[in-house]
Amino acid sequence: MIALTNRLAMVAGLTRDGRPFADIGTDHAYLPASLVEEGRVPHAAASDVRPGPLQNAAATLEKYGLSDKVELLLCSGFEHPALEAYTDFVMAGMGGNLMVDLLTAAPFLQREGTHLVLQPQSHAEDVRDWLYRNGFSVLRETATVDNGRVYIALETAFTGETREATLSECYLGRLPESTAPERFDFFRDVLRRLTARHDALLSYPEEQEECRLLEPVIADVKALLDTESNYGGNRL
Repeated sequence: MIALTNRLAMVAGLTRDGRPFADIGTDHAYLPASLVEEGRVPHAAASDVRPGPLQNAAATLEKYGLSDKVELLLCSGFEHPALEAYTDFVMAGMGGNLMVDLLTAAPFLQREGTHLVLQPQSHAEDVRDWLYRNGFSVLRETATVDNGRVYIALETAFTGETREATLSECYLGRLPESTAPERFDFFRDVLRRLTARHDALLSYPEEQEECRLLEPVIADVKALLDTESNYGGNRL
C-alpha cells in the first residue's frame, strides 16, 4: 500500500472517484499510483517537464505493479496532446505563479466538465484570481500541515461564469468555510505577509492606495483568527 504524505493525502481527498485524471508535474507519481491502487480511478496520466521525475515515476509504478495503469508523458504543463482527452487534473507542489502560467497556456481546459485540484506552494491569491477571471468556480478548499509547513488545496470546476473577485476572496478563497483546523495556520501566514507589505509601503506616498486596499483584507484575516479559540487553538 502506498503511503501518502499529509499534503498528498489532502490533495487526494479532493479528487473525483471514477474519473481518470492527469497529475501535472508528478515527480514520483505517488498520487496517481495511490488512487489507482485503491481503485478510486481506473487509470491516470502523470506528466513532467523533466526526464528525471518521470524515471522516478516509472520506478514507483513498476514497484507496485501499476505500469499499465498510469501513462507517463514528457511535456511542459498541459502541452502533450494526450492530455486533451482528460477532464480531471491535479497540479500540486508548484508555485502559484507557475501554476497560472501553465493554466493560461492551456485554453482547452476552459470547457464544460473540467475539474482541477490545485495545491499551490505560494501565491494562492494569484491562482484564485485567475480561476475567477477564467470561468472556474472554487468548490471547496482545505488545509493541512506537513513537516511543520502549512499547505492548502482547492477543488475547482469550469462553469464559464467569469467575474472579478474581491481582494479578500483572492487571499482567503473558500478556506474560511473549511473545517480543517490547519486553516488558521494559513491565515496567520497571510496576515504576516500582508502586514509586512502594508507596513513597508506606508512611508511611500505613491503606495497609499495599495495600503488602503490591503487594510480591509488584514481586518478580515484578524476577524477569522479571533474565532480560532473555538477550534482548539494554535497548531504550529
